[in-house]
Amino acid sequence: MTETNGHFEEGRWVDDSSSAAARNNPSMMETRISEATASVIKSVEDLANVSHDLVTTEEGKQYLEKTLKDARAEIRKNVDRMIGSARLELRKKTHGTL
Repeated sequence: MTETNGHFEEGRWVDDSSSAAARNNPSMMETRISEATASVIKSVEDLANVSHDLVTTEEGKQYLEKTLKDARAEIRKNVDRMIGSARLELRKKTHGTL
C-alpha cells in the first residue's frame, strides 16, 4: 500500500497533491462547476418532461391512476388495522383482559 500526503476535510480524505493541483489550476474547478451546473439543468429538464408526460399522455394518466389506487388501498389497510387495534383495546377495557 502506498502512502499519500493529504488530510481529512469534512469527513473525507483529500489528497494534498490533487488539492494543490486544483488550487494551481482554477480552470479545473471551473470545469467541475460547469459540469455540475449542466447536470443540474439536465435533471430539472428531465423532471419537467416526466411531469408533462404524467399529465398529458395516456400512459402517464394510467400510471397516476394506479399509484393513487395503490395508495388508497394502503391507507385503507392501515386505517382498518388501527380501527381493529382500537376495538381490541376497547374490548379489553370494557370486558377485562381477553
